[in-house]
Amino acid sequence: MLSVESWSGQRVSEGQLGCPVCHARYPIRRGAVDFGGGSHDVRHAPNSAPADAMRLAAQLSLTEAGGILLLTGPYAACADMLAEFADVTCLLVDAAPGLSETAVHIHVSERLPLVDRALRGAAVTESHNEPAFVAEVARCVRPGGRIVAPARMAVPIGSRLIARDDREWVVEMEGSSAPIPLRRAQPG
Repeated sequence: MLSVESWSGQRVSEGQLGCPVCHARYPIRRGAVDFGGGSHDVRHAPNSAPADAMRLAAQLSLTEAGGILLLTGPYAACADMLAEFADVTCLLVDAAPGLSETAVHIHVSERLPLVDRALRGAAVTESHNEPAFVAEVARCVRPGGRIVAPARMAVPIGSRLIARDDREWVVEMEGSSAPIPLRRAQPG
């Protein structure tokens, strides 16, 4: 359920988002849905330089269109370029308001409001280096999807390291399910 108090163009600027199943209510302030209970900050790594969108696209293996990416910190500044380049939807966590007109802005505490394996990939900064948050991101990235993060962060469980330099690592999520054997039905 959506209750709108004000619009900004085609986006809800102020209002409330509600779940029809559990009846939870989440405020929308300055265009961002607050899933964190009001205890959010715009978090940026100190003196962080903007991320290179083409480098990030390569790290996330954006060779085909579609999917959802989660971006934090300086990576969030790449949202519009990634959306244009790879036709993806970008989910910006705790990003500055107005950073992107095309991305979805949310504020969270630890739990991401996503089902398992909903994300194509993610780019997480040092400011989100809580083990619970990194585990949440890993839960939400589909098998074969990639996560980019600073080299000092711990690599999440269930991932395979595919690249690392002095700045960042890139992992690919594992966990594909076993094939289901198919059999022809016996005539009856």
